[in-house]
Amino acid sequence: MLQPARQAPSLTPPVAAGMVEFGGPTCQPGVRELLDGIALRAIQPGDEAWLHAIFSCTRDAERQLLAWPHEAWQAFVAQQSAWQQAQYQAQCQNPAFDLVLFHGQVAGRLYVDRRRDEIRVVDIALLPAFRGQGIGRRLLQALVAESDACGQPLALQVARHNPILAYYQRLGMQVQDDLGEHLCLTRPCRTAAPPSADAFLDGVGSDFRLVHPEAGYLATLRLERVQSWQAGALQGCAVHFSGPDIQRTAPDTYGLEHRQLGRFSLRLGPVQRGGDGACRYEALITRMHSPTEQGT
Repeated sequence: MLQPARQAPSLTPPVAAGMVEFGGPTCQPGVRELLDGIALRAIQPGDEAWLHAIFSCTRDAERQLLAWPHEAWQAFVAQQSAWQQAQYQAQCQNPAFDLVLFHGQVAGRLYVDRRRDEIRVVDIALLPAFRGQGIGRRLLQALVAESDACGQPLALQVARHNPILAYYQRLGMQVQDDLGEHLCLTRPCRTAAPPSADAFLDGVGSDFRLVHPEAGYLATLRLERVQSWQAGALQGCAVHFSGPDIQRTAPDTYGLEHRQLGRFSLRLGPVQRGGDGACRYEALITRMHSPTEQGT
């Protein structure tokens, strides 16, 4: 889980025995920009050296305590990392395993399991050189915003004596279960879930007020079309709006108000800007449904 932030000098991650040297381009396909230079990229073949370094730094205190020879420690860490990854793959229902990028450089990893009834933070880990810069805090804030936008609680597990527990509690997370050495925390979502795809379809051609939590009212958007899809246990829709350009480049969580659908939060972003000051926006809504729902 996320460790307490601390300052660390800038460094190049060490090359582990048998691993390739780190480096490569800072811009890669499939990168999903978040904010303030932070982005996510799905883990892919060739990332093994990064994953090894990230996992290894989370066990640094243990390494210093055991004082094993370098080769023995590297073999142990590789084994433990592979076991952990296999456990995550087996236990997660709808996982997203991502590398965290900071201004194009690999800074850590973020594992999230977006289940039918909650968004579960499986693991956040940052390389020492990127701690103390607010990256973990901003990742968690983005997940809190997603939780509110989806109408699903945010959950995670943390060691009882980890100092980061105080920050989680400031985010509004509450103890859901006491496992002894670890605590299961949950933050209830604070806004209503978005309407269903069918409800959005009924609203095509109508207007929605767009409100930002900090900036207030921004614009009135027209709902243009709704595209629904389903793949196995996943179902969702893409909701397309048009309206004035609000001069924001990245997706964000907004409040929307509609005369029939009421008030709710939705994460949307610009997808196409016109020369006349108009803009098209898109929101993607994904949900899991149970086997019973799949059969109905």
